[in-house]
Amino acid sequence: MRSWAKPVSWAASVASVAAAVCGAAAGVMLLGACTTCASTVRETAMPVLATGYFDGIEADQANHRVFLADRKTTGIDVIDTSGATPRFVGTIDLGAPSNGLAYAPDRNRLYAGIEGGSLAVVDMAKGSATYLKKIDEVKVDKATADLIDYSPKTGHVYVSTSDGGRIVAVDAATDKVTDSYDLTTPLGQPRYNPADGMLYVTAHGANYLLQVDPANGTVTRRYALSARCRPNGVAINPARQLALVACGSSVVMIKLDTGLNTISLKVPGGDIVGYDARLDRFTVGSAHGPRDSSIAVMDGHGNFVGSVPAASNSKGAVFDDASGLVYAVGAAGLLSFSPSQCAPPPDWLNFTGGMAVYATPMLFFVLFLIWYARHRARRDPRKPPPPTWEELREEDRIRERERIRELEDAIYGPIEPEFEG
Repeated sequence: MRSWAKPVSWAASVASVAAAVCGAAAGVMLLGACTTCASTVRETAMPVLATGYFDGIEADQANHRVFLADRKTTGIDVIDTSGATPRFVGTIDLGAPSNGLAYAPDRNRLYAGIEGGSLAVVDMAKGSATYLKKIDEVKVDKATADLIDYSPKTGHVYVSTSDGGRIVAVDAATDKVTDSYDLTTPLGQPRYNPADGMLYVTAHGANYLLQVDPANGTVTRRYALSARCRPNGVAINPARQLALVACGSSVVMIKLDTGLNTISLKVPGGDIVGYDARLDRFTVGSAHGPRDSSIAVMDGHGNFVGSVPAASNSKGAVFDDASGLVYAVGAAGLLSFSPSQCAPPPDWLNFTGGMAVYATPMLFFVLFLIWYARHRARRDPRKPPPPTWEELREEDRIRERERIRELEDAIYGPIEPEFEG
């Protein structure tokens, strides 16, 4: 073996191993480029929130306020998130346990469904003498006003009476009841869809998402859910005609125009679902036990983005559009996290990272073979030049004549020379 063969063989082994390590490292670095949602969690201590029992949650984006329906204090807790550290402002007294919330920025009003069957109206106009105070109460049911929704397009607040089986429409301009739709089944969250002008409401008693025409209160379509769904909250992305429904142990994405649905088990069910149109993100509050409650975020297509552990009394969450943070109730106070930093890598990055694990070693190996071939092709100047084609052909002719002579000797015997006498 030539003197350089062993070093070259050793170098080839080292190059192959190094290439494999580099390829695997590149793939891992690409696929692991994003942090986890849990690493972005921050919790601000607030004793009122730590001991409260909550239902609805809303946000005032312009003034950076978070509102929490606190059933324990029979009011709405107000949190200021404009500073570096969230600050508890106070509690708006409603006189009864509060359920769902809806904020109307165009009217400077905050609405709350409260026990006893009323819709509470809160003044949110800064500078007003009644700022952050209840200014009206609209009777909608004899028992309860549960989850609610406000539509700036229709100027109405839609109130679910839960077990009462009715959706009540309240004119936000006059605070008067204008319609009542008796759907004859226990109801959950109502949502108005500005894209088609229809009202959608979860019917947990019948396992349907109902489409209701607000012009006459008739059910125009039923989207069937699984028998074990028991739907709670729903939110709608009107641009994609996509409804996200929270079931008891999963979430369901329903295309409202086609009726096609997809089940996701990445979110263990939920209660209140929200949609932020500016950020194109859904939030799902999954309030279960102390160890299995969470807040999840999904993108506008219904793809899972990430989740963090939450308190068992955290039924929903809201975005702050300016910072991109999600706010929810935590074990010790107000919890926040940044889903933009823990979103799963895009498909192209997954593909690139996966290919790098295999393609990089192969590339290094091919480059090594090219180098090795060129190295072998180099001619030693001390060696004689290789034979030409003419010389090789003459050698073939000589070998062929010798082969024929040997064949003739084998057949006729050797030719003996003749001597003259």
